[in-house]
This record gives sequence, structure tokens and C-alpha cells, in this order.
Amino acid sequence: MFTKSVCATLVATSLVLVPAKEARADEAAALIGGAILGGIIINEVNKNKARQRQQQQQQQQQQTRARTSTRSSGISAAQREQNRNVQSALNYFGYNVGSVDGSIGRKTRAGISNYQSDMGYAIDGRLDDTERSFLLNSHQRSLASAHVAPYNQILASQGQQGLLRTYRNEQLGIPTPQVQQPQVQQATAPAPTQDTVPARANTGALPDFTFGAQARSANEHCNEINVLTAANGGLSSGGNVSDAEFALNEQFCLARTQAMAESSRIEATIPNMSGPQIEAQCKGLTQAMTPHMAGIDSKSPSQVIADGSSFLRNSGRPMDQLVSGGKVCLGIGYRTDDAEMAMASGVLLASAGQLGYGEIVSHHLREGFGAAKGQGNVAGDWMRLALNAAQSGATVLGQTPDRIAVLSAALTGVPAQTGTAALPVFPTVPSGD
Repeated sequence: MFTKSVCATLVATSLVLVPAKEARADEAAALIGGAILGGIIINEVNKNKARQRQQQQQQQQQQTRARTSTRSSGISAAQREQNRNVQSALNYFGYNVGSVDGSIGRKTRAGISNYQSDMGYAIDGRLDDTERSFLLNSHQRSLASAHVAPYNQILASQGQQGLLRTYRNEQLGIPTPQVQQPQVQQATAPAPTQDTVPARANTGALPDFTFGAQARSANEHCNEINVLTAANGGLSSGGNVSDAEFALNEQFCLARTQAMAESSRIEATIPNMSGPQIEAQCKGLTQAMTPHMAGIDSKSPSQVIADGSSFLRNSGRPMDQLVSGGKVCLGIGYRTDDAEMAMASGVLLASAGQLGYGEIVSHHLREGFGAAKGQGNVAGDWMRLALNAAQSGATVLGQTPDRIAVLSAALTGVPAQTGTAALPVFPTVPSGD
């Protein structure tokens, strides 16, 4: 019995121990399986991370290529055009940003910062929508109103930046003083009777000086013309030229304003030269052209142009540079009220083939700016030269169809020989009758 009992106990014990071993083997297999499965999962996770990193790198490379492409080939055409408009406006108002290429670089940022400083904006070299809108609108406004009082006087005395500050002040509610048209009151004096004799004034105490002749001022002339234009409600039109002489004066003042704007745009692209240095160069232009303008009040335009053209060709200077220099000096002549400089620049430009600038020479001869006044015949010849060039497509200084129509209509209304229309003309009697 004891032996059976022992055997039974051993068998039972073995039955108990065997499942335990099997259980530990299953657990070991499960652990090994879990480790393998975990390794697979971790490996897949790592692969996914690697794929994500690769995708991110590819996206970054694509974005970098896109940014590089944008910098090299462009920003959108609309954005580049807006940038050009910003650069043109900055140059016009005296914030020199160099060439107008639509690319906002270091020089343009500096110009924007100067503009922001003058206008009281936060200075960061980047335009927000408000700053950009005011700049561009002011540029367009100046082109339309710079020749009208009182803005023409502000432009003449303070320059383009003074005009911009005036627009800024108006935006802030600060009114711009208006120029009042002088009113002439005609007093009607009572007619003297036989019983009353007008008393003779005592003139012994009045000063008596001998005054030298003063050169006419184109600046003052255009101020007066612009006041009258404003009083008349606007410029004369081609179909409504009631006063030919006044219409020509209006067109002269328009051309003068255009010349100053054109000069400022070109001047902004001149490197390494200050304003006084450029002005000194223009005084040299006046001296160089003066001998070739001798007798301009009596010579035909073709004679003057032939002489000037020969001089320019023999100067050894590239013709395109001479033309640009003439445009710069024409505007500086008007800005500094130097009629001789403006006249010489107009002759230079016409001699260089820019025949549309004959309009400038015509106005100067007609009104006596840098020349003797009243050269009606010669002035008309220069104007016809300019109009023929403009009608052939060689327009300058805003010679739009409207301007050409006014100039043409006014030219036909001006007497051919100014100053001789009042001379008497009598028929001659044949000799022998």
C-alpha cells in the first residue's frame, strides 16, 4: 500500500509538474513572440518616421526651389508691376531708389524707410497697405494737380517732397491755403467840369530810380497762368480756344511741369552725384550750347538744329546720354527758374533728334524766357516743327492728342507777325496815274 501510495503521489506530482513546465514554455514563447512583434512595430514606426522625414525634406526642397524660382523669375506679374509703381513714386518724390525694375532690394527698402520717416509712419522698410495706397495715390494726384494753384507754388518752392507733405497734411485734416485770384476794382472817377480843374499831385517826394531790365521768370508766369486757369474752371480744350495766347501759355506751364517730373525720374538714377553737382553740370551745358544758339530769334529752326547737331556729333559723347542729360537739365532749369538753362536744354534735345522739344523753344521765344520776347514768326516755326514730330508719333512732355489739338488750334489763332498787326497798310497808287 505504501508503495502504491508513493507511486500515486509521484504520478500526481508529475501531472502537476508537467503542465507547469508547459506553461513556462508557452510564456517564454509568448515573450519571444512579443519581443519579435514589438520589434516589428518599432521597426515600422522607425520606417514611417524616416519616410516622413524624407517627405518633409522633399517638401522643404520644393519650397526652397519655389522661393528661388520666385526670386529669379518673378514674383507674379501683378506684384512686380505694383513694385514698379512704388519705385516710380518714391523716385518722383525724391526718395532715390535707383532703377525701376520691380525688385524690392536694399536701396528700395532704404527709400521706403525715408518715406516712412517723413510721413511719421513706423520705420521698418516695408510698406503696409495704408502706406502703399497713400504713396501711389499721391503720385497720381501730383501728376494731375501739380500745375494747379496752390500746388504749383508748393512744388516750385518746396519740391516734390513738400507736395507729398501737403497731401499728408490734407489727409490729417490740415487745410492747404488757397491762392485768391486778385480782383481789380475799377473806380469810376467823376468827369471834370469846366469849373473844376484836377489838382496836380506833388510828385517831388516820390523816388525816382533807373531800373535795369530783369529777366522774365517762368515760375512767376506759370503761377499767374495757373491762377487764371483755376478761375476759368479748367484748361482750354482743343474745341474751345477763345484766347490763343492764353491757351499756349497754359500748355507751356503743363509742359514745364512734365519736364520737371521727367527730370526728377532720370536724376534719381544718376549714381554718385549730388544735386549741386548735377546742377553745376547743367550750367556747363548752358555755356556749351550758347554759341550754337546765336541768332536763334532770326534763324530758321533747321539752321539752328543743323549747327547744334554738328556740335553734338563732334562732342564724342553718346547721343542717348546727351538726350538724358538734356532732359535732366531742362527740368532743373525750370525748378531753379533758370530760363537760359531750360532754353539751352530744349535746343540741345531738338538738335539731338528729339524734335518734339521744339515746343519748349517756341514757348521761350514767344514769351521771352531766355530770349527776346515777341519772336512770333520764328516761334511759330518751332511749334510747327514740334507738332509735325508729335503727329508722326514722336511725342514728348505729355503731348497727348488733347494737348496737340490745343496747340494746333492756338497756333492758328496767333498773329503770324506778333507786334506788327496794328501797323497801317495802304494800297499803293501806280506811278504815272
